[in-house]
Amino acid sequence: MAYESTSSVLQGGALAVGQRAEILPSVPIPELNSIGGPAFAARMKGVEGSSDLLGILCNTSLPPRLDTVNSMRGVDHVSLLRLIDSGVVAWPDNNRYYAFAFQRPLAPRFKTSIDETHTPMREDTINHYFVTPLIGALQEMQRAGIVHNGIRPTNIFWRPGTAMAPQLNECLSVPGGYGQPVLFETIERGLCPPIGRGVGQHSDDCYALGVTLAMTFLGLNPLQGMDDASILRLKIERGSFAALVGNHRLSASHIEILRGLLSDDARQRWSGNDLDQWLNGRRLTPKNTDTGHRASRHYDFCGKEYWSTRSLAAALPTNVTEAVQIIENGSLEKWLRRAMDDDERANNLVEMLTVISAAGKTANYEEQLVARTCIILDPSGPLRYRGICVMPGGISSMLVETVMSGGSPQILAEIIANQLVAFWVETQQDIKTELVPLGQQFERMKLLIEKTTYGNGIERVIYELNPGLPCLSPIVASQYVVSPRMLLAAFERLAASGNRPPELVDRHLAAFLIVRDQRSELLFEAIAAPESDPRRGIGILTLLSEMQYRYGPDSTPALAQWIAPMLEPAIQRFLGKALKEKLRQLMREAVQRGDLSAMLQLADDPRRIERDKQDFTAARMLYLNIQKEIALCESKIQNKELVVRSIGKPMAASISTFLAIIMVFAAILRAVWQAIMGSM
Repeated sequence: MAYESTSSVLQGGALAVGQRAEILPSVPIPELNSIGGPAFAARMKGVEGSSDLLGILCNTSLPPRLDTVNSMRGVDHVSLLRLIDSGVVAWPDNNRYYAFAFQRPLAPRFKTSIDETHTPMREDTINHYFVTPLIGALQEMQRAGIVHNGIRPTNIFWRPGTAMAPQLNECLSVPGGYGQPVLFETIERGLCPPIGRGVGQHSDDCYALGVTLAMTFLGLNPLQGMDDASILRLKIERGSFAALVGNHRLSASHIEILRGLLSDDARQRWSGNDLDQWLNGRRLTPKNTDTGHRASRHYDFCGKEYWSTRSLAAALPTNVTEAVQIIENGSLEKWLRRAMDDDERANNLVEMLTVISAAGKTANYEEQLVARTCIILDPSGPLRYRGICVMPGGISSMLVETVMSGGSPQILAEIIANQLVAFWVETQQDIKTELVPLGQQFERMKLLIEKTTYGNGIERVIYELNPGLPCLSPIVASQYVVSPRMLLAAFERLAASGNRPPELVDRHLAAFLIVRDQRSELLFEAIAAPESDPRRGIGILTLLSEMQYRYGPDSTPALAQWIAPMLEPAIQRFLGKALKEKLRQLMREAVQRGDLSAMLQLADDPRRIERDKQDFTAARMLYLNIQKEIALCESKIQNKELVVRSIGKPMAASISTFLAIIMVFAAILRAVWQAIMGSM
């Protein structure tokens, strides 16, 4: 993938950003800083003396939207900063960060603050030079499947009074929705913390464009001075269009587009196609919906009056005990039927209560009951559970932020395990079909959370839900590893630095490789074995040697030296002393070459292991036979009578026979001698 590129230091201190651009760390541009990090001058690679590009360094703890990079490369529109290239850069502070190189904006920021005022412009002027180009940019992103999540006046480059088209700033350096003020978010997204909003949908960008246009048409921020809670309360009570436009006088054309874009019902909100029709002069009238339907009688909860299901849903989690009482005693159901005239929601509430009660009062029963009730009351709203307010699409980024900040992901894990996302999908109406994949994805996440083996659990869920996330393992956190092909080089740098972590593989690395490199879970079960188990060192070496073969580099001597001590239990498996010494010598030579495959062949060669076993078996049999002979001899020596019978008698007979033969032979010699002497 394109975002896997790593940097090299070029002439003049420039750092390569991908294959086409380079960033200049010595030339900051503070006025163009982004939410995701500082801005620096950049240029096309090899074009010295130029700095016509904009570099953004993502040096915050928040991961950029790397899964959107490839889609953004295909977007080319006059009102969007064009992405030139991206990649990991080795910054002068000895850390590695992700960086983007964009087309440099042609104008200053339209506004430096959302409260900044300007003189309202003529309708035809603003429509031609501002509205039309931005609608084109929105349509282009819709075609590419990109949600910007950052449309606002302070994120637009434009110089009023010129024919130059406005340009939307980048949207890749932070998770979707992060950094966007509540004013520009829909009600449901605004109820969530920025990290819990998620990427959202095209309709969310349309809403943000509507707020931006309202401020531009009016020349001011109509809700200036209000805090986030007050803005949300006003939107819920009056609706976004009434809250923002109020009694301000605008042309009929502008009222029409704002009413369409600021609809609080995403099903009725204008899309890029509707905006295109508006540009062509076709008049569209947004339909009325029950999103802000007001009850005929208020509902009293904890001493406050609530006139809509959305406002009540936002209040229930503030007092779970009281909320459980009104749910279980049926008073909420009666209010839905009588005051809201909403039998469908009432029936859904009764059905949900029956199902959850039949399952028994398990752990966090009350929190689950309130969370599901809030979903029924406010289907398009966020998930509200144990103090957390998050959109289903924001769970992924909230998990990352929680883990990176050292927090506990327990509550988010419970949201997944309790299948609240699936229940949220079921309650949606017109867009349920589009959300089915989301529900299925979280059903699978539930199964992964319940698996406690190495590389599974919450760690694996994090990487499954965040396709472009770098490895969060503390072992390689400073190396910004976004792809398995970058891992071995990162290990080599760590090993060469002398600052080696105590472990080479942890649960995060295992989960990262299972998801990104399709590694077998069985391999990591071996790696999770104790240090004295030969499987651990062999498992680690098997993993890394395969990566060296597939991705390189071909030589990693520092990493090999780091791994070598882990292979001693594997060497100890061999039974021959001379063989072990020979293997250690060959291993030292392979370490010097940085050849992980050779090391694996030495430590885990099945044929060598089998020969060693055969040699040991043969030696053992020989030893046993010798021991048997020695034992037999010793037992015979200890029994003297047996020795006499079995050895003495035969020996005496042999000696007697021998002596008799000698005597007979002597007698014959004597007779022969006498015969010879007599004849003479």
